[in-house]
Amino acid sequence: MAIEDEIINITDIDVGTEILNNDKLIIETNNGTKLLAFKDLVIGEDNITFRDKLVQGADATGESSTTFTTVTGHNILTSDTTAGHLIKYVDISGTIELGKFNYDRVAQFASLSATIAQNESEISFLKSELNLIKTTFSSSSALSSTALTLSAVNFYYQNGASTTGSGGDIKFTSDGVVVDPTKTNAEVSQNLNPFSITYPDDSSYVGSYIMFTLNFDTHKSRSPRLTIYKTTVANGATSPVWSYTMAKTASTTNRVFAHSHIEYVAPGDRITLTSSQHISKVNFKGFKLAT
Repeated sequence: MAIEDEIINITDIDVGTEILNNDKLIIETNNGTKLLAFKDLVIGEDNITFRDKLVQGADATGESSTTFTTVTGHNILTSDTTAGHLIKYVDISGTIELGKFNYDRVAQFASLSATIAQNESEISFLKSELNLIKTTFSSSSALSSTALTLSAVNFYYQNGASTTGSGGDIKFTSDGVVVDPTKTNAEVSQNLNPFSITYPDDSSYVGSYIMFTLNFDTHKSRSPRLTIYKTTVANGATSPVWSYTMAKTASTTNRVFAHSHIEYVAPGDRITLTSSQHISKVNFKGFKLAT
């Protein structure tokens, strides 16, 4: 047999698919070439080129410590925890609970999506209505026809007296106007001497029940009769709607009286006040109660 027939190349050796504990490795030592069982192969730390990546630059053995931060009441591990720390459930329970907490909140938010859409629709509607109101009240013409629709006609005159020494109509002065009816309705017509007040006959006034109140002084020797008249716009007729006669008294001082009357006043109606005898002081009020 020729020598070349005994030569075996590395490439001619069968390729193995695994290495078992009892398999042998050929190693070259200072004491010669030897066989080494795979189970006896030890690789020291100095021979691991990526050692720093395995232990993250710290000693993975010995005691370790954990550091937490609190998020919505849950303890979450931070990066200050010892590298290589053996994680237990207690260490990550906060993270797990926080995940569940967030899931529940997302699910709750998702269930409100329909309500949110409805609220957005209603808000958009209210904004459009608000813009309409702004547009209406920014127009002087629109304001004049809108703001006065529900205006009252409230008045309060004081320190009035008879127009003559023998009685008759009642008169007031501008100094005695406490509540000016034109402040509550610009369309009202008032006259101070002799007194009369005519309620607006347009849409600025709605027919209402008015409370009229009288306070007046008179001398003990007089017995005047005070009367409130209403002139109805429907037929132009004037008729008394309230009247009161004071009796004489033996008192040596003037007497003070106070009376009230509620009357329905339609648009265009006129109110007047008279006394059958002289009155030295009278206060007269009229305030809207209801339509």
